[in-house]
Amino acid sequence: MNKIRYTKGLKNSIVIANDVKQSRFSNLNMGLLRSVFLNHTVLVSTLLITLLFSCNRSGNTGSDAIDITENPHLNTITVTRAQFETSGMKLGSLEEKSFARKVKANGFIDVPPERKASVSVKLGGFVKGFTILPGDKVAQGAVLFTLENPDFIQLQQDYLEARAQLSYLKSDYERQKSLADDNIASQKSFLKAESDYKVMQAKYSGLKERLKLLNINTAQLEEGNIESTVKVFAPIGGYISKVNITRGAFVSPNDVAVEIVNTEHMHVELQVFERDIVDIRKGQPITFFLRGTTTHPYRGDVYLVGRTIENDTRTVNIHGHIENEDQLTNVLPGMYVEATIDVATNLRTVLPSEAVVSLEDQYFVLVRVEDNKEGFAFKKQQVTIGEFNNEWTEIINVADFKADDVFLVKGAFNLIVE
Repeated sequence: MNKIRYTKGLKNSIVIANDVKQSRFSNLNMGLLRSVFLNHTVLVSTLLITLLFSCNRSGNTGSDAIDITENPHLNTITVTRAQFETSGMKLGSLEEKSFARKVKANGFIDVPPERKASVSVKLGGFVKGFTILPGDKVAQGAVLFTLENPDFIQLQQDYLEARAQLSYLKSDYERQKSLADDNIASQKSFLKAESDYKVMQAKYSGLKERLKLLNINTAQLEEGNIESTVKVFAPIGGYISKVNITRGAFVSPNDVAVEIVNTEHMHVELQVFERDIVDIRKGQPITFFLRGTTTHPYRGDVYLVGRTIENDTRTVNIHGHIENEDQLTNVLPGMYVEATIDVATNLRTVLPSEAVVSLEDQYFVLVRVEDNKEGFAFKKQQVTIGEFNNEWTEIINVADFKADDVFLVKGAFNLIVE
């Protein structure tokens, strides 16, 4: 018995296959076969007409499509002038640029050493009173706290006694000197008077300086006003950062009683790794953010470059000035920052970064090999890149190109990828 199979192809045409398993056909089978062939002949004709009509329509493409002709033997890509202009393509050549890169650094906000003060006492004593708190603003010379100690009274008493003895010894010294000049008194008596006077003079001067260190007014003391307490004053103006004393506690000269910081001038202290320090120069721009924030950039510049390397971190300290310090209202000394330093390197041979296309871990450019009235022909050529940023890319294998080579610097991506 005959079996007939109909198979649909790619163009929706029908192929009729006969599987003949017997060598003879009955008249009934032959009639049926002819009927099937007749019906499908009409169907095939209809499908062929429809296919032809569809092909004619698909061949009529829009004029806006970019028709890229690629010659696989010459490895060139041809673009018409109309396509070149419509797509906004541009040509360019190799350039020499001072390539800039960014060096990352971490650090903190700080103030100059002369704007920080650790207040201690010159002579130990018990804290009698204070009203300062961390965060208070104080002026230079303001009273921070007072101390009391019996030794303060003894020191003032010793000073007054030395002053009185000095006056007597001075008179005796002058009298003995006059007698010695007239050969009336012995030289021995004169030398003794001179020695006693100078010893007391040294003692008096020493006591007077010690009283000055304790901020005791010697002029008032000489009028008989002995004070039982001494005042400790602020050496600089600024803000109280630490208070390490309590009422009644004993403070020794080795203790830091109060710390003051003046925030009128702040800067950044950055740590740069030794591998990057060779490119750091004074005046290079700095951009930094307070740690954990990226919405408010602060700007400055490199002012000083350290000359020693920290052994533990292998970093070098960079001192940077901050622009517009009046905007640092919420910035405090000690805050950590994350920064970048714009470093200018030597001149590099570069192309616009848009001209260099990455494809399967390789980099390519399009070099113009033909320019006529119909359009352009470009050759795809591999390149080795160096440093790069959003604007420029360094080309290492410059020797592979001619000095007058022209490149497609805008629009290369679509041509190479397609």
